[in-house]
Amino acid sequence: MDPAVRIEGVVKRFGAFAALDGIDLDIRAGELVCFLGPSGCGKTTLLRVIAGLERQDAGRIHQGGRDVSRLPASQRDFGIVFQSYALFPNLTVAENIGYGLANARTARPARVARVEALLALIGLEGSGGKYPAQLSGGQQQRVALARALATSPSLLLLDEPLSALDARVRLHLRGEIRALQRRLGVTTILVTHDQEEALTMADRIVVMNHGSIEQVGRPEEVYAAPRTRFVAQFVGTMNFLRARVARDGRGDAGGVEIACDTAGLAPGTDIDIAIRPEDVQIAPADAGGPVLPGTVEALEFLGAGFRAAIRLDGPGGRVPLLCDMTRREMAAHRLAPGARCGALLAPGAALAFACG
Repeated sequence: MDPAVRIEGVVKRFGAFAALDGIDLDIRAGELVCFLGPSGCGKTTLLRVIAGLERQDAGRIHQGGRDVSRLPASQRDFGIVFQSYALFPNLTVAENIGYGLANARTARPARVARVEALLALIGLEGSGGKYPAQLSGGQQQRVALARALATSPSLLLLDEPLSALDARVRLHLRGEIRALQRRLGVTTILVTHDQEEALTMADRIVVMNHGSIEQVGRPEEVYAAPRTRFVAQFVGTMNFLRARVARDGRGDAGGVEIACDTAGLAPGTDIDIAIRPEDVQIAPADAGGPVLPGTVEALEFLGAGFRAAIRLDGPGGRVPLLCDMTRREMAAHRLAPGARCGALLAPGAALAFACG
C-alpha cells in the first residue's frame, strides 16, 4: 500500500544555501507527523514544497500514489493552516469557512450544511455571522482549521498554528486539534519548533537540522533513545558530561566513572555522556556504592517539582549535573544551596556520544 505522502530525494536551495539537502520520508495515511527543529532547519520549507508553494530543485513528491512534484498548489489535495490564521477580515466566520467550497462551486445548500457541521465540530455553533475581529485568537485559529477541512482534503498541513497564542490557549487547543485529527483520520503534517507540542501531539516526530533529517521515530523513541547529540540536546533537557571511554561500558568524567553504552568506541575516545535530569536521583552523600557525592549549587522551582544543580566531586574537577525531583523528595532530603548530597544514576539511562 502506498504511503499517503512519499518524499524522495528532495533538494531545495536558495542561492548557495541548502534549505533541504536530500530529504527522504514516507508518511502513512491517518497519522500526525511533526516536523520539529530550530529556526532555519528547513521544516517550513519542506512543508511548502509538499504544498507546492515552493518548487524543489530536485526530488519528487507523491501524494496518494500520484506524482504531484510539478503540480501547482491549486491542483494538490490539501488544506493548510498558517501561524497568522490568514482569515479574511471582511468575511463572516461562515463565509471564511465556506470560501474553498464557494470557489469549488459547491451548491449553496450543501455549502451551508457543511459550514454548520464544521462550526459544531470546532465548538463555535451560532458564531457563523460574526467577523474574525470579534473572536479570540484561539477561536480564530479554530475557524482557520475548519476552513482548511471544509473541502475534505486528504492531507492537512499545519504551519506553527499555535505559536501566536498564549500558553494556556495553546495547551488547550493542541489537545482539541489532536482529538479532531484522530476523529477525522486525516493525514496531518505539523511544523513546530516547540518540543513539548511535538511530543504530546505527534504519532511520529521528524527532527530536522541544517536541511537534513536527524531522526524519525515515535515521541517516546526520540526522547528516550536519541540517535545523535543534536537530537539529545534539542529534545527535552539533557545533562552532557565531557568524558573519555575508560573501559567497555564505562566513561570517565573528570575522575567520576559513569556506566554508559560505549559500544564501538575505543578506550580513550573523547565522549559526551548524556543523561536526563529525571534519571538522576538524590541520595545521601555518604551512601557509598554507585552513589556519586557532590554539592548542591542551586535550586529551581518548576511548579510540579524542583531542579537541583549539583557539582559532583571528581579528581579532575567538579562535574556539573542537573537533577529533577518532586516536592516530596525535596522536603525529604532538605536540600539547600551548599548542602552535601549524592547522585544516583538510573541503570541504563546514560548515553554516550563521540565528540565530533
